[in-house]
Amino acid sequence: MADTTVLGVNLVNLLVFILVLFTTILVARITYSILRKALDLRLGKRKSKITSNFVQYVILTLGIGYGVLGVLRLDLTAMVASLGLVGIAVAFSSQQLIQNFIAGVMIALDRRVRMEDWIEINGNPSNDPSRVVDITLTRTILRDINGRMTIVPNSLMITNQVVNYTKSGFLEVVVPFPLPVGADRDKVVGIIMQVLAEHPLVLPNVQGTELKATERDLRIPQLRRFLEDRTEMTEFMPRVLVQEVSNLRVNMGIRFWIREVQNRDVVVSELLSKIIDRLGREGMTVP
Repeated sequence: MADTTVLGVNLVNLLVFILVLFTTILVARITYSILRKALDLRLGKRKSKITSNFVQYVILTLGIGYGVLGVLRLDLTAMVASLGLVGIAVAFSSQQLIQNFIAGVMIALDRRVRMEDWIEINGNPSNDPSRVVDITLTRTILRDINGRMTIVPNSLMITNQVVNYTKSGFLEVVVPFPLPVGADRDKVVGIIMQVLAEHPLVLPNVQGTELKATERDLRIPQLRRFLEDRTEMTEFMPRVLVQEVSNLRVNMGIRFWIREVQNRDVVVSELLSKIIDRLGREGMTVP
């Protein structure tokens, strides 16, 4: 049995190589899982994943390298030369996989999207704000605000426009609102502004931990660049503007700022409900 060969490789060495390969993959995966559990709370999911992946790839590289060079004792120069044509054929048949791999490397280097970021991808059919759950070398896993899990090829993240709400730090929400027929516009605007000033997630009247988080974000140089001149809390004051005037109605726009896009729909619903209720108590009906 010691002299038996398979494709020119000693059978015993081949079996040992398979055992080394299996053990390496098993150890790498177990190490990744242990590190993630140990570091997620200490470093956060972003840094935890980067560290765990690095250790996992080091283990895989060392294990496979030992198997190829130490167990099989293959001549890499001769092997690369003999597999040149096969490699070209595989490359042509795996263009999409290679594109996704290169895109994954680009995402890791320029950090345009990171774990826990809230993003929108124009090429994504749902096009809803989604949280980045995981990023691998070939795909990105997203979970949208409705709980749907979407697996997106990394090439889609490069070739399409991506809106990163987390990187920008703050979000301005614009809500169209028709002026009740025959109503006093100033009075309606006053009611709207009062409702906005009472909501705990609408800037600048946030309090407690939300206020501390907002002030912390405003000190981050990268976010200050995205926000241009908005560096003080008072510069996020809500506004109510007239957007359109027609023979039938006057349409206004309620503009306000929040920190987290995942709260957008809930905040809009709560604000509109309170505005309609208060207008109703004043005898005004929203058309």
